[in-house]
Parts: sequence; structure tokens; C-alpha cells
Amino acid sequence: MAYKKGGICRVNQQSLKILIICTVGVGSSLMLKTNVSKILSKHNIDAEIKNSDVTTAKGNEADIIITTPDLYENIKGIKAKKIVLLDNIVSKKGVEEKVIPICNELLND
Repeated sequence: MAYKKGGICRVNQQSLKILIICTVGVGSSLMLKTNVSKILSKHNIDAEIKNSDVTTAKGNEADIIITTPDLYENIKGIKAKKIVLLDNIVSKKGVEEKVIPICNELLND
């Protein structure tokens, strides 16, 4: 059950956990983390966002994993409620169109 506190959507008083994965865990995932953070803030969605490389990510759990299609096979064993595969990680509009509906779905479950 979702509720709003101070304009921020929270799920059972907790924020969503989002894990952004790229091959090395530095460049692409860090840039995407910044963009996702701005997009979620625009929509008043609170989330703990982490970026990671594939190997380190395997020890994590998340509500949402965001990565690219070429890494999908490598992340199958990571526990997540939803996986978002982005063909274009620099397109803020594309990120917003894919990530916000999933966040809203999880917030309203």
C-alpha cells in the first residue's frame, strides 16, 4: 500500500530499491543513476538507487533492476520484482517512459 508523506510516494513507509547495472559499474550506470534520480524526483517517487557492475550486483536484491539487453543473461539470478531493459540509456524520455510506469505499478500494489 502506497502513501504520500511530504510529497514523496513510499511503499509501506519504505522507498523503492533500484539497482542500475552496467559492465564495469562506473560510467554508464553512474550516468543513468543521475538521470533516474532526476526523473523520479520530478514524479515525487522516493528510491534508493545504486549503480553496480555485473559481478557485484549478483549479491544484491532490488525492487527494480535497470540495465541493457546485452547484460540480461548475466543478471538473471539477481532477485528483483521488475527488470527494465534500456536500448538507449542516454534518452531521458525513454528512461522515463519505461521506469515511471513500473515504479507506479510497484507503489500501487
